[in-house]
Amino acid sequence: MKIGFILFLSIVIFPLVQDRPVPEPQGIFELSTFLISDVTIGLGIAFITRLIFSAVQIAGTVVDFQMGFGVVNVLDPQTDTQVSVTAQFHNIIAILIFLAIDAHHFIIQAIVESFFIINPAEINFASITPKYMLYLFSATFTTAVKIAAPIMAILFFLSVGLGLVARTVPQMNVFIVGFPLQIGVGLLMVGLSISFFSILVQQQMYELPGKFMGFLRAL
Repeated sequence: MKIGFILFLSIVIFPLVQDRPVPEPQGIFELSTFLISDVTIGLGIAFITRLIFSAVQIAGTVVDFQMGFGVVNVLDPQTDTQVSVTAQFHNIIAILIFLAIDAHHFIIQAIVESFFIINPAEINFASITPKYMLYLFSATFTTAVKIAAPIMAILFFLSVGLGLVARTVPQMNVFIVGFPLQIGVGLLMVGLSISFFSILVQQQMYELPGKFMGFLRAL
């Protein structure tokens, strides 16, 4: 299916870029360089997009840990790994938002623009500096914190309140009361924060074209 989709996408894009002059490789070494350049461009675009979903999953994992769902995992069919329940829920919502706002068009546009911005013979791998990678990762964790912060704040104050109750009413078994209470409040906050979550994820996705262009021009 993936091969068929790639072939279809290539057929669709070809008329748009067929007039673009492409340098002919003079040997197997130059051909290998061109192939590596194209693979690097594709991996970079995919990696930048994937960081949004990574931020969503990080936020969901942190929230689940605070709720007591840290050991409750489900299978993520995308990565074939175990992820937390809220992380998978957030990931599904993010995918639906991604398709609803046609964010996949940003990826196709970036692929087309790459033929006009980058010459495969002149790509500069040294431009992918640690500073640029740090910028991408810091933006990912910033997004994760923004997503998880409202829920984490409520759960934190709930834990403080339960601690005060445990000190003032020693006869009450706080563990029996607190565990289901944290789960209930956590799930309630996850539901209430969906609108905020959607707005934040949309903002990050609408920033993708700028990030793509920055990456392509850096090369």
